[in-house]
Amino acid sequence: MYTSTPDFDDSFFSIASKTGRDLIWSVFGPALINSSYAPDLRALLPQLALDLCNRVDTVDIEFNSPRLGFCFEQMWQQALTMAGISYVANTQITSPQRTLGELDLLINQANKTLHAELALKFYLGVEDDWIGPNRRDLLSQKIAHTTSHQLPLASTNEGHTAIKNAGFNNEVTSVAIMRGCLFHPAHNLTPAPLPQDVAHDHWRGRWCPVSQLHLIPEGHWYVLSKQDWISPVLASFSIDREELIHYLSVYFDHLTTPMCIAKVNKGPYGWAEAERWMIVPADWEDA
Repeated sequence: MYTSTPDFDDSFFSIASKTGRDLIWSVFGPALINSSYAPDLRALLPQLALDLCNRVDTVDIEFNSPRLGFCFEQMWQQALTMAGISYVANTQITSPQRTLGELDLLINQANKTLHAELALKFYLGVEDDWIGPNRRDLLSQKIAHTTSHQLPLASTNEGHTAIKNAGFNNEVTSVAIMRGCLFHPAHNLTPAPLPQDVAHDHWRGRWCPVSQLHLIPEGHWYVLSKQDWISPVLASFSIDREELIHYLSVYFDHLTTPMCIAKVNKGPYGWAEAERWMIVPADWEDA
């Protein structure tokens, strides 16, 4: 598994397909959560191996939604299929009165059923919490929802019934698989402490408001689209710091959506991401 952004000459960037790189990073990228309910992938699914890298350039996934969380789920399904691992996705759990939720993955193993909840998340550290770029999502709330609702759902009577109806009869173990990036402040701001379940070697970025663009270091840069967020980007071109700052200044004169950017280094495969930043409007912290 990767524990940080790969070097510019790493074989990760030799994967020509963006979808292939996204898939490999979704499976083998740094874990966001490391705890008893989110164990190491190598112990969890030893059948998944990095030799998938040799085959992902042939991957052609027709995504059902542009939302990154759904794309993440489909890439995990594709990885399991490529590894020959039997699974059922999106098992609905219902009661006579209402829908209780769904189980992202049920994975058939030799002597047990693995229930896995998948999440791809991006949070910025502020003084009182770790907050999603749209400010509607909190890391603390995500962890609480995962541990108090999503994972226990498989152990309810309704969950047992749905799992049996899906064809699984072994004992069920529920785990979380979380990927994503935590953006630490680059400016003079002390963020809230990270929850204890956050992995020490999580994927790290930096963030600052547009009023602090002087903090952006010299180098070559690339502006990421939302679909570029999933994995370290490999770009065909770059812009210099002066061009980037001008672009961001004009952008935030008219728009308020946070912008993700990557510092890139020229390598044998193209301009490979070395460092990721999130830039937000000047008043984002106070919104």
